[in-house]
Amino acid sequence: MKMKCFTIAILPVVILILTILSFAVNTEIQAQCETSIIDIIPAPVQQLTIADIDFDHFESATLLFTVRLGPSAGGDTVRLHIVLNINLANGSTYPNAADFTSKGFFVPQAGATYTNLDIGRSIQRQDFTLDSRAKEDVQDVALATGKFPAGKYTFQIAIICSDNIPLNGPSIDIVLLNSSRVDLLSPREGETTNEFPLFEFFHDGNKAVLTVAEINPDQSREDAISHEPPMVETELLGQNSFLYSGGRPLEFGKTYAWKVVSKTAGPGGTEVEVSSPIRLFTVSSSPQIRSEDFILTYLKDTYGNRYPKIFQDIDKDNYILTGTYLLNGSTYSKEDLLKLLNELRSTSDSIELSFE
Repeated sequence: MKMKCFTIAILPVVILILTILSFAVNTEIQAQCETSIIDIIPAPVQQLTIADIDFDHFESATLLFTVRLGPSAGGDTVRLHIVLNINLANGSTYPNAADFTSKGFFVPQAGATYTNLDIGRSIQRQDFTLDSRAKEDVQDVALATGKFPAGKYTFQIAIICSDNIPLNGPSIDIVLLNSSRVDLLSPREGETTNEFPLFEFFHDGNKAVLTVAEINPDQSREDAISHEPPMVETELLGQNSFLYSGGRPLEFGKTYAWKVVSKTAGPGGTEVEVSSPIRLFTVSSSPQIRSEDFILTYLKDTYGNRYPKIFQDIDKDNYILTGTYLLNGSTYSKEDLLKLLNELRSTSDSIELSFE
């Protein structure tokens, strides 16, 4: 009988001990995941060479991204997990092109900042796989050409605590642009224009510098385009055209040289430049080509697809610009109008146009 009483008495104690141990284990697991991803910041890189990334080991000599990890009560040991998805400019897609998991590393109590440059150094590799298609179409192309192919490279970054539950941060995109040439479309070589020509060109970058310079009979194109100061030198962001403005007036009967330099962001804050050939054009010897006609053509080229009826009505009734321009009740000069049109060109999709 005493034995039975002893057994009954000890059972609640055992249950209480097991409950306390279970609570302690759950509390410890939760405490192991206090570290959080505060921010992930991509680097402003638009071109990468094969020397910038070692895809075989997922190591890099170029800053691609920065990860900021938040503070915790006593510091945490975590692993870094990265999945790379690639969408090339030619339409080819490579989901899970690369998958990287690091060994555990300690994040101090105050938190810490890491970059991809820490991989292979303070952050050691545990597992890494590279998709065979991505190796053939991306890495091998980079080996052959010296540059990674153009496209969007999306990094999905997470940290994994000792409970193996990943904590995902926001994905980041690095868009590579491999500008290899700049094509000058208008004015064509030797073309005659008015004093406000429309420059049109093609390039793969998002920043370009257009230079226009007067050329004398005894000058080479190279000497003319490098002469200081030029007639105009302007930086264009996201634009493939420019209606002449902002520089010294072009003169009737004179010949001018022009070129465009495309610029993309390279590693380490550098800029990679690709220059066009130098082309020549001549301003008409008399104002036979009305600049107003060019302005109307420019407006039609910019807004014609969105507002076709407006320009159909202008053509049908033979409307022409008077040469007088008003903005908010104030008179605008032709030069000011051209500057405004160039500024509005990059935001044309958000502009509403009416004809009264």
